[in-house]
Amino acid sequence: MSESTTYPLSRQFSIGYSAYEDRLLLTTELADQGHTTLLLTRRMVLLMLQQILNKLHALTGLEQTPVSYWQEVLHLAHQTAMQHHATETEVPADASDDAVDTDAARPDLSEGQDNVEPQQKPPTRLYLATELTTQLDNDRLKLAFKGLPVPDAMQKPCAHVPVLAVSLEANHVHQVIQLLITQATNAMWHLPVELPWLETANTASATQTLSH
Repeated sequence: MSESTTYPLSRQFSIGYSAYEDRLLLTTELADQGHTTLLLTRRMVLLMLQQILNKLHALTGLEQTPVSYWQEVLHLAHQTAMQHHATETEVPADASDDAVDTDAARPDLSEGQDNVEPQQKPPTRLYLATELTTQLDNDRLKLAFKGLPVPDAMQKPCAHVPVLAVSLEANHVHQVIQLLITQATNAMWHLPVELPWLETANTASATQTLSH
C-alpha cells in the first residue's frame, strides 16, 4: 500500500451476511470516523481470500517447511488459532455476524451496544469495497480497503477513497479466513476456493463469535 495514503485503522470488526444486499458486511468502529460498514461483494471476498492465501505461507514461516507438509502445518495452525479464540472469548455468539478483535488489550467495542436506544446510535458510514491492498509487515498482514460511498456513488461520480485498514497477526488471519468461508457458505456463493486443511474447521457453528 502506498506510504502516502492514510487508512483509518480498525482494531475490532465483525463480518456478517446481508441477504437484502447479497453482500458480506464488515462492520467496525473507527476512532475518528465512527461507525463504518464496508460492503463486500463476492468478487471482493474471493480477492481477499486469494491475496491472504498468497501471503499466508510467508506470514506463518512455511517458507522453511517442505511443501509436502504445508497442508498438515496449515491445518494444525488453523486449529490452534480457533482453539485460542474459543478459550479466551467471553462474548456470546450472535446469529447474524462474527467478530474479530485485533488488539487484545483493547476493550470490546460491542459491549453495551444493546443498551443504546435506536435513535441514539451514531450514523453509519457505508461504503462499497472496490480495491484491496495487502502488505506483510514483520509478523503481521495488513489489509487496506478503498471504496465508494453509498448511496452517493449511485447518484453521481465519486472518487474511490481509503476506507479502513486492518493489521492481523497469523492467528487473526486464520480467524478471518474462517469468517469469510463461513459467511460465504451462508450466502451460498460457492466460492472456487479449495482449502483441504480447513475442512474440519468448516463444521464449526456459523454463528461462532471470534474475539481477542
